[in-house]
Amino acid sequence: MFTENPDDFIYNSSIGIHAVSPEGIIVYANECELEVLGYTKNEYIGHHISEFQIDETCLSDMMTRLSHFDILKNYPARVQGKDEIKYIIYNSSVYEEGGEFKHTRCYGTEVEKVIYDVFFKHFDF
Repeated sequence: MFTENPDDFIYNSSIGIHAVSPEGIIVYANECELEVLGYTKNEYIGHHISEFQIDETCLSDMMTRLSHFDILKNYPARVQGKDEIKYIIYNSSVYEEGGEFKHTRCYGTEVEKVIYDVFFKHFDF
């Protein structure tokens, strides 16, 4: 039986989790997400995702797909960490209510650049 508080389970997950509003504002990030990128809550949550996504084409494609309620699987992205570029593979979907986009549900795993390059080479932007 699962007895852990779901909020604790998500916040302390070993995978980065964040949520972005339809306007592109980061509305939630768990501890792993913050730790991997090197930001505090105040430096990350409440900011526009474009402050962190390095490739504008990638960000535009991600947000367009998500705005159509597409599910992103193994989506490679370069993200500006506090001290260095991070290579992240995302899996994302949209939380909606009554057909209205409320926020994304993004799960990210940091990978080495060589792994990112393989995903990027085979991804259709």
